[in-house]
Formats: sequence, C-alpha cells, structure tokens
Amino acid sequence: MKQTHIPQLDEFLGGGIPEGSSVLFYADPGVECEAFGYQTLQSRLEEGDPGFIFTNVTEPSSIIYEFDKFGWDIGKSVDEGMAFFIDGCSYFIGAPVTAKYSIKDYSQVEQVVIDGIIDVQDGVGVINNVSTLIDYLGENETVQIIKKWNQIAKSKNTILLYIFTEWDYETELVDEIKGSMDCLVNLNTIEERVIIGQGFMVTRASWTTPPSSMVLFNILRPGGIKIFIPKILVTGPFNAGKSSFVKKIASNSVSVDKMALGQVPTTVAMDIGHMDYKGFEADIFGTPGQERFDLILDVLSKEAVGAFILLDSTDPKTFARAKEMIKKCRAEAIPKVIVANKQDLPDSLSINEIRKVMNIDESIPIIPVSTLHDEGITNAQDALLKILYR
Repeated sequence: MKQTHIPQLDEFLGGGIPEGSSVLFYADPGVECEAFGYQTLQSRLEEGDPGFIFTNVTEPSSIIYEFDKFGWDIGKSVDEGMAFFIDGCSYFIGAPVTAKYSIKDYSQVEQVVIDGIIDVQDGVGVINNVSTLIDYLGENETVQIIKKWNQIAKSKNTILLYIFTEWDYETELVDEIKGSMDCLVNLNTIEERVIIGQGFMVTRASWTTPPSSMVLFNILRPGGIKIFIPKILVTGPFNAGKSSFVKKIASNSVSVDKMALGQVPTTVAMDIGHMDYKGFEADIFGTPGQERFDLILDVLSKEAVGAFILLDSTDPKTFARAKEMIKKCRAEAIPKVIVANKQDLPDSLSINEIRKVMNIDESIPIIPVSTLHDEGITNAQDALLKILYR
C-alpha cells in the first residue's frame, strides 16, 4: 500500500493505494483537482518512489512553479532523476521542449506514456488531464488508451492517478471511464446554508469498502490539501481557561474584547482563531462564560460542527453551569470533548470523579489537561478529530 499523505484520504482508502492501481480524481468544473495528484506524487517522491507527470494542459515549467508555491521542490527530484515530465503541451504552444519525454503528435501518446509507466516501475504516474485527452483523441480512443495504460501499469506495479474535470460529457462516456478504474474519488462543490466550499469522498475502491462520507477541504499555498472544519466551539464556565486553551490550539487567536474584573482579565465577547493541526484546519470560536452573556451563545454556536467543553477541575461548583452551557450552545447534538483543565493543581478532581459528578456518558471523552504542559492539549485535539472523522 502506498500512502497519499492527503489528510483523511488514506483512512478512506483503508491505508493507501495498492501498487498497480488506477485512481480517478473526478471533479466538478471549478473545483481545484490537480493538487490531489501532485500531493500524492510529492509524498511518494519523498519516500523514495519514482514518478512522472504527463501534462497536456500546461508546460512543465508552470507545474514546477505550482509545486514551488505548495512548498515542494519537484525540480530537485527531476534533476536527481527521481521524477520526469511527459510533455504533451509545449510543442503545441510553441514553448521550448526540455522534458525527458515529449509528444509532437497525439498519435504517439499511447506509446510514449507506456514508456513512462515502464520507466517508473513500482512508482507513480499522474495523468493531467483526461478532459484534454478527450479533446485531442476523441471519446472512444481515449477510453481504449486509458484501459491499455491501466493494464500495463498493473503489470509494472505502477500507480496511475488520473485528473478528470467532468464537463458536459455523455453519461455513457463518463461511466466507461469510471468503470476502467480501480478507485474513484469525487471532488465537488458544497453549498449548504452558509457553508460554501469543496469536498471529497471515495465513491469506490476495489480493495476496500470506503465510508459514504464527504469531507470539506481547502488547498493552501504553501501547505497543500487540508481538511477544513468550518467551526469548532470552545465553551465552558467563567475562569475555566477557555482563552488560554484557544491560544494553545490557535496561536494566532485574538480576543475580540476584554475587560478587567478586579485583577483578572476575562473575555466578555469572544476569542477567534484558526487551528492548523495534522493536516486539519478549523475556525475556532471561544465563548464568554458569564451568564449575562448567554444571549450571544446561540449566535456563536451556529454552524459549529464540534466543541471543546472546558472545565476547571478544581471547582466542581461550576460543573452544573458547564452542562447548562452545553445546552445553550446546542452542543448536545454535535461531537464534543470535555477538557478537564488544571489537572496539575491541588484539589483537582480525577477524570472518574468528574464523569460521576457531571453524569456524563462514557461515549464522551474527558481529557485531562495541565496548565503547565501541552500533551493534554494535543490529546484533546486528537480526541475531537477522531470523533469527527471516525
């Protein structure tokens, strides 16, 4: 199995892509799909596998520039002989042809790509883009060539990744292209309420049964593909440590407004930040804990898909307030993790004691967090992501 190192995709694929498999990334027009092939190729190059990109939509220099924007140096891999281009574009636009393989007549394309597949035995090839192949070759010839490439690739343990933008093609053609693949990954647009974005899901894989779930994604430069979580809520009683927790998981966070109550600064509006963690990114919203600000909890909690509930482990008198805030923030119906803060302080209750006092179901994780160490913070993040994408 070869991992793509695209967040969540390997889990959907049961651990990765078997050698010799063909994968079709098929996208709605307007969805950025090339990054899925590029990031998979980059991850394989970093692990020592050879690879190529067959490009018929832009010249290789533009792809090298695109890799640079992602923070990946494919030019170095080309110079070291680990990667190469099959250039099906430069000759036709009058650009210099410098790639290892090039195409000057599309009657050559079948054999030239076969040569490339053999050249990267046990490696990865990216075919960008099937739509342009159809324009050059026609529908029937494109389907037959793809089937031949997949046959050769399987015999050489070469993984082929096809990029396909689904324009207004006949259903029979699209079905035949999809039917020739071992795996299908759908990339499409999502418009639901105020969420507008891009998502992917594995619709078929011959070696596993993928989940029927879709995840939102963003493409960052630099960074590549990140799973996008629209909104995570951080809530809990006054002085539970919400602002400090938000700053730990989102270093760029800001408090919209603060005031001093005695000698203790406390949040009276909200904390806002952006979490970038293990290939996931999320907008973080922290709520105030005082009852007089409960009117804004309903507003802040809308569209949240997960929640961290902060507790002061040394102050069980606030636990009832925490359960009340869970209700007011509508967090009962979304994945959540209880963060038992201040576990390193004297008189803090144990996790079992907290669960008993709050009467919390065993299915809801309670994660101990210390004010001095970050290990509990990462455990809390891992726990919530596991619930969101199990």
